[in-house]
Amino acid sequence: MDLPQLLSIIMNLSTLVFVVTSMLVMGLSLSVAQIIAPLRNARLVILALVANFILVPLAAYLITISFPISDGLKIGLILVSTAAGAPFLPRLAQIAKGNLAFSVGLMVLLMVFTIAYMPLVLPRLLQGISVDAWSIARPLILLMLIP
Repeated sequence: MDLPQLLSIIMNLSTLVFVVTSMLVMGLSLSVAQIIAPLRNARLVILALVANFILVPLAAYLITISFPISDGLKIGLILVSTAAGAPFLPRLAQIAKGNLAFSVGLMVLLMVFTIAYMPLVLPRLLQGISVDAWSIARPLILLMLIP
């Protein structure tokens, strides 16, 4: 094993430990009622869903057709733009003294939407692919929802 492979393994393990411990801390610090309460603000939830599942993918798609970038970068940009927000966002909300309960609740909501959204949208944005919802759901459930 050479140094780049070792560093890649260390980085992947570090990321996994960070995500799982962050989600565990967030999950233990808030009750289910505290997480659900901010999601009753329909306007805020709708704006977040529109931003995450319409505006961001649209911007990514426009970038991929407007600039000469490699196919690998196009695929990566589309994949990232159609997935739920990053798992470290609740931590950023906590650091910024933002609404931690809303950020955790929104992250859970985004993950649930992602499971249905990606298999529907990706084949339309990336020709010739098929996406299995369980392949998307499994890591989200194991690494983020359970902790």
